[in-house]
Amino acid sequence: MPDNLKWTDNGPQPGEDDFTPPSRERDSNRNFGPREPGCVGMPDAAQPRHARHKPYHGLATSSAFINGMTPPDYLVDGLVQRGCAYTLTGNTGHCKTLLAVLAAINVARGGWFLGRQCRKGTVAFFAGENPDNVRYQFYAMCHLLGVRPDDLDILWHAGVFSIAGMMDRVKADLAGHPELALCIFDSLQAFFTGDDDNANVAMLNLAAGFRDLMADHPNKPSGLIIAHPVKRAARDNLLPRGGGALTNELDGNFTAWLDAESGIGELHWQGKFRGVPFDPIKFEIAVIKPEGLVDADGETMPITVVKPLGERREGELRAAADKADIQILAAIEANPAITEYSLHMDLNIPRRIVKNSMASMARDKLFRTFRGNKKRLTLLGKKTLLEHGIQPSEIARQ
Repeated sequence: MPDNLKWTDNGPQPGEDDFTPPSRERDSNRNFGPREPGCVGMPDAAQPRHARHKPYHGLATSSAFINGMTPPDYLVDGLVQRGCAYTLTGNTGHCKTLLAVLAAINVARGGWFLGRQCRKGTVAFFAGENPDNVRYQFYAMCHLLGVRPDDLDILWHAGVFSIAGMMDRVKADLAGHPELALCIFDSLQAFFTGDDDNANVAMLNLAAGFRDLMADHPNKPSGLIIAHPVKRAARDNLLPRGGGALTNELDGNFTAWLDAESGIGELHWQGKFRGVPFDPIKFEIAVIKPEGLVDADGETMPITVVKPLGERREGELRAAADKADIQILAAIEANPAITEYSLHMDLNIPRRIVKNSMASMARDKLFRTFRGNKKRLTLLGKKTLLEHGIQPSEIARQ
């Protein structure tokens, strides 16, 4: 196996978008630690509803109406239009924050985001949900891309605050940066200060609040709001948790989905997208140990990063994942009592890969688990081994 496909045991990584839901005694959106001083006061949900109607300008002819038409103006070619606001929704661990960090870096340097050209400009990143984790991710992505963090025109705010309560102050800060091109908020649930994030009016107020922060800026910055879906959302249900009014208020909903077994992810859209629909854009995850990123004991930290994915590399990753599946299936056939840890140690495959592979094969009914956690291959599992040139023991005895 090529060196770049060899398995290493990385375990849970600090870069893996690690929002952990709290116990059921509390709202799953409310466990974000102490709030910043700006949060004191009336929650956003209790604020008066945003004014949504503009002055009446009188009727216009068709000619005058058409003359007001302007062509789409993209910040990220074909994806993000200037002056528009989007959500980026994905399950925990599906790289949505990493993708937002990658977008921030490439807008700040006028680079390429997953194969799409970015217009250069200032970025404001509001790291509300887990600022420490975002620091790790930003450091690692800069290392991967070979750029110095100090050279990037990215402004940061660590921690949450009340959007409604601090509206004037934030707008004043943003106005001081004439080249502002993109505002990123992490996350929708972290910046929601109410009690019910499924209340349409409350979430509509918050969505309108995000818009209002950027609306009067002369450079027409775009907005990207990282969002959680419903708990354990399926691939076809990646809408932001918060009611239909939220999605309707914004200009689109990007989605992030990761196949943890192969390490291949997709950026796509779902529910609403104002612009030309696009096919899923592939990316891959990798684990690196950037120099200078160390823990309290001085040990270099492994961390997950995202990279663009070409067709050839995708084929290599899928082949490696298929090989791991067959190795695990053959090991179960040889030793029905084998544990996940033993599979990881014996096959030199990361435990997260072993766990995801076994879950996938169990869903596909390639083996069954019995009392004592013993496993037995089904007929379909045995046929799968045969198709890969491995003779299952029971078939060999026939």
